[in-house]
Amino acid sequence: MKALLIDPDTQTVTVQDYDGQPHSLYTLFGSLLVDSNALLNAHMVYSGGEAFEKGQKGFFLGEKLLFGKTLVVGMADIEEVDATIEAETLQQLVRYDLPAFYRKAIALLPSDFAFDQSCALAGMEGATVEWVFYAFSLADDATQSYFLDELEKTVSGDGEVHPYLEKMGNLALRSMQ
Repeated sequence: MKALLIDPDTQTVTVQDYDGQPHSLYTLFGSLLVDSNALLNAHMVYSGGEAFEKGQKGFFLGEKLLFGKTLVVGMADIEEVDATIEAETLQQLVRYDLPAFYRKAIALLPSDFAFDQSCALAGMEGATVEWVFYAFSLADDATQSYFLDELEKTVSGDGEVHPYLEKMGNLALRSMQ
């Protein structure tokens, strides 16, 4: 079936033939862990679950931060089908150059960090740590510097990153009220 491969290394979107078999995804991503996201209407987005850990390049697909090669497959109900989005259209939804704040934050994180971890934020259902990074990416330079400095202290002091991010996420929510 027709699928589209996003390759952040070459910054291209290419048409691929995909047989719908899990082992094909494992081979493509070099990982037995595969993440799936329904980010695009009538499509499923697959990426390697260990891509961040392996140091693969990050990029945004719309507002979602992904790492490494990513495969986009069409979906009809629960069945995989040919992708209907055109490669050129998909390419317009991809941002390969991460903003400086994201590059700096990613460089500080431990390799086993998971961006899709849930985050207990007061009054916000379904929040993830990815949202915390997004919220601080919108902040002024001084606030971003504070966030990054404290993140660095947390990581270098063998502290837990997740509780720090929850604390900062709750701080961001309070500042919005």
